[in-house]
Amino acid sequence: MTSRTIGARFAPLLSYMQRHRLIEWELISEEDIGLSHLRRFDVVLFNKHVSSLSLKIMRMANELKLHTIYDLDDWLLDLPSWSVLEMNEDVLYNVLAMIREASVATASNKLLQERMQRVRHSEVLIIPNGFDHEAFDLSPALWVERKPLKLMFSNLDGIKLVKFRKNFFAELCKFLLDNQSISIDFWGDPFPELHSIPKVTHRGNLENLEYKRTIRDEGYVFAIVPLGAEEDPDTLFFNSCKSPIKYVDYGSLGIPGIYSDCPTYRETVKHRVTGYLASNEKNSWRNAFEEMLHNQSLRQSIRVNSYTDVLSHFSAQHICETMLRALPTSLSS
Repeated sequence: MTSRTIGARFAPLLSYMQRHRLIEWELISEEDIGLSHLRRFDVVLFNKHVSSLSLKIMRMANELKLHTIYDLDDWLLDLPSWSVLEMNEDVLYNVLAMIREASVATASNKLLQERMQRVRHSEVLIIPNGFDHEAFDLSPALWVERKPLKLMFSNLDGIKLVKFRKNFFAELCKFLLDNQSISIDFWGDPFPELHSIPKVTHRGNLENLEYKRTIRDEGYVFAIVPLGAEEDPDTLFFNSCKSPIKYVDYGSLGIPGIYSDCPTYRETVKHRVTGYLASNEKNSWRNAFEEMLHNQSLRQSIRVNSYTDVLSHFSAQHICETMLRALPTSLSS
C-alpha cells in the first residue's frame, strides 16, 4: 500500500536490518501482489492495511505457510472526525480479521497493544517507532541556528486539535507578529488556517529520508508539536495511541521542540530536559514560545539531552532486537 506511514515507521528499521544482513526486504503495492510474488518471500508485513484486497493477500500468504505480521500505530477502529480514512463495516471487518489472523500482531505502544490483545486474545509485540541512526550524518557538529530565525511545524492528515485549535493558532500568529524577525516553515498537508499564519512557508511533502536530511540542515530554532489532550475527551484515546515519532525525529536531528502536554509526549518527553511540555491553553503555549525563543541555553541543553535520549531508546539498533522477535524463529535465530 502506498503509505507515508510505512516510509516513516518501517523503512528506516528494515533498511538498517538489511544493511546488517539480518533480512532482505522489498515494498510492493498490494495491487501488484500475486501468488508469484508471495512465493519469493518468507514474511509479509502489513501496516494499517484496511482493504478487502489486503485481507485476501494475508489469507493467501497464510495458506502458503508464510509468516504474516499485522501492525498498527493508530487505533483505526475509533477514528476522530478529522481523519482522512472513512470507517465502514467492510473496513471494520477487514481490520479485525487481520488482527486475529496474522501470525504475529505488533503495535507502536502499550495502549494499542492492550486494545489489540482484546481482539486477538494473544500476545501483541510492541515495536516503537524509531530512526536509522546510520542512514546519514546525525553528528551534533552539524547543529546550527541560522539567521534570520525560523521555526518548524509539521503535520499530516489534519490538525489533531479540537477545543484548543482556535486559541493555538491565535497564539502562534500573535507570537510571529510580535517577533517580526522570525518566520515559520510548515511541512505536510495543507489545512484551513495555514494561509492565515503570518510569515509561513508551506514546504509540502518529501520522501522520509530526504525530509529528514532537509530539516537537519535548515537550522530551525525550535519545532512546535500540538496534539489534543484531556480537553478533547472524544479523541483522547485515539491521540494517546499516537507514537512520539516527532520527538524521535527532532531529537535525532538536534531540533528542540515544544510538545503538547498530552499522554503521548508526557510519557516520553521530560519537561525542560528533553523538550518543553505546554498544556493546551493559551498562557502555557504563550510562555513556551517566549521562553524557547529567549533562552538559548535551554534550547541547547534540550538539543543535547533529547539527542542522547533518542539515540539510547529509539535507534534502529535498539528496536531491531524487538523486530527480530516478530519474525519466524528460523529467521531470527
